[in-house]
Amino acid sequence: MRAGASLPRQLPLDLDWPRKRALTRADFIEGECNGEALAAVEDWHGWRDGRLVICGGEGCGKTHLAAIWAERAGAQFIDAAALDPHNIRDVAALGAVVVEDVPDRLATAPDAPRAEEGLMHLFNLMGEQGGRLLLSGREAPARWAIALPDLASRMSLPPVFQVGRPDVTLLSHLFLKLFDDRDITLDPRVAGYLAMRAERSFRAAQDMVEALDSYSVRTKRPVTTGMAREVFGW
Repeated sequence: MRAGASLPRQLPLDLDWPRKRALTRADFIEGECNGEALAAVEDWHGWRDGRLVICGGEGCGKTHLAAIWAERAGAQFIDAAALDPHNIRDVAALGAVVVEDVPDRLATAPDAPRAEEGLMHLFNLMGEQGGRLLLSGREAPARWAIALPDLASRMSLPPVFQVGRPDVTLLSHLFLKLFDDRDITLDPRVAGYLAMRAERSFRAAQDMVEALDSYSVRTKRPVTTGMAREVFGW
């Protein structure tokens, strides 16, 4: 792992969360699609009632944004599926908490009603005690499938920041970073070539990098524009 890399700290379960090699502020690629979310994370002392929601598609950088905030605020990552109203005061006592992928994690919780009740109490306690709570999901909270009415209504209260679709410039930088995360130095001209032809989504960019890296390993050749044409049929 590269020196100085920052990875989320997960409590109370050590699950297989997305792990990136570079989650520091210096490694974050800022663009029009995520600038407002980044500014909100950096201005965490000014969050309304101490709570914030970040939403966006898979691979858009929600975990990276959360890691930037966690490093600054000393926050802990908590698994929504493991929340329990009986020990929620211990969680709230941490003072700064990240709960990622809320609707997805609640949907797979062994005891979803208990987890939802725990999240509701955590939401209340963080507000009462002046703590900070960062929540995330693929969609805005209004679209989260939450069965507990009181929790659903509370999820409509925090400010919501959406990470949108990346433009060509951001995609070009993203390709450089994703290959760098794999210890591959990509020619910027190749990154630009990929960005001009890629689908405008973070997930698609990650899938392209995976495909090119795998092909490069099999053929023992560097990633080039020619290889991209072979792999993607351009």
